[in-house]
Amino acid sequence: MKVFLTCLIVIAAGLYAAEAVSEESIATEVSPGDQLEIYTINGDIIAEKWDSDEVEVVYLITCDSEEELEFISVDCDLSDGIICEVDYDDEWDDSFSGTVDFSIKLPDDLDLEIDFASVNGDVILLGGTGEALLEVVNGDIEAESFGGELAVHCVNGDILVSGSPRIVVAELVNGNIECIIEELEDDLELASVSGEILLDLSTDAEVEIETISGTIMIDDEFNAEVINELVGSSSEFGTGEYCIEITTVSGDISVEDN
Repeated sequence: MKVFLTCLIVIAAGLYAAEAVSEESIATEVSPGDQLEIYTINGDIIAEKWDSDEVEVVYLITCDSEEELEFISVDCDLSDGIICEVDYDDEWDDSFSGTVDFSIKLPDDLDLEIDFASVNGDVILLGGTGEALLEVVNGDIEAESFGGELAVHCVNGDILVSGSPRIVVAELVNGNIECIIEELEDDLELASVSGEILLDLSTDAEVEIETISGTIMIDDEFNAEVINELVGSSSEFGTGEYCIEITTVSGDISVEDN
């Protein structure tokens, strides 16, 4: 295993508006089945594919002062891939302002066990394969062209998924889901408590829809009937090897073929 680490600490004026910034990068070779796990409290996680058997992780810590910078560290375990977790010193004060953003390059054709989670920030996964779990409390999630099994969970924010035929679940509490399905290789669940769900479907599938207080809109080419009951609406249409289940409590549901 080759591991390369670089570190840069600066007090930036102008570009970072006199913020204290620390940047570190880690690059290591990985094997099929290795873990790639990133956990941050305040910050974005952005991962994209590249033509290499290495994973590169760059993390940027940004604070209002150099003193605050000393209270934040990133613990990385390289024993079975890369696992990085943000850690706050006991002296950290909730009034302090600090973010830890991660930028990741990952192999496009090497199966990895991926787990990305941010409490306040966006998570973006562009490419890769294996098995991925993306989680956000406050922020958006985007997944594009992921070749393996994909699960997406968000509390407050929007979800956009495209080019990922093995997505199995995308669910959120408050926000909107847009899922573009050109190919499907597993059953799929789309669920929202309060928010709209848009499914852009251009492949065969069995579709089951149910909402309690939302509106269901389905393009005419699907020849679907919407059943409006005393409480809620529902619809079932289509045939295929796999099933798509869509549910909302108070959000509209749209199925289109673009």
